[in-house]
Amino acid sequence: MADYELEMEPVDSITVGVEGEPGHRTFYLEASQGSRTCTLVMEKAQLVELGAHLLAAMPDQLPEPAPAALVGPLGPPGWRVGTIQISLDEPGGGCTLVMEELSGVDDGPETDAEPRRVRLVASLGQMRGLADRCLSVVEGGRPLCPLCQLPMDPSGHVCPARNGHHRT
Repeated sequence: MADYELEMEPVDSITVGVEGEPGHRTFYLEASQGSRTCTLVMEKAQLVELGAHLLAAMPDQLPEPAPAALVGPLGPPGWRVGTIQISLDEPGGGCTLVMEELSGVDDGPETDAEPRRVRLVASLGQMRGLADRCLSVVEGGRPLCPLCQLPMDPSGHVCPARNGHHRT
């Protein structure tokens, strides 16, 4: 496995953001350390899982969330995140995220390129703030259909729970 493309230990700030209208949004994670920045593209489902896993991993005495000022993408988005590893260091009061590039999407027919990886280390308070932000960003999207739990456009949607015969 290749070295990390970027390591920030510790990050000064870490948060997630979104651009675009519900139904056509791009989600990203941004982190900074001094003048170094990192902006990675993520999927909505990854934000949900990241937020839920971080909250579940927190100690019983949850630290106060550290506010993370969202300034918009800190730079042009880098690559799309594939896998995320979370390592909690409760005695040390920190948490490490290792994110690996989604491979096989635009790699071409045959490539031996290793996926890129970043390593971000933050305090438990920063990670608690990140978890809260992940879940609040996702909640800001389209409402879910009460029957099928799929997102609904303002004009409604063809609901699979109704065999697609009725717009909800």
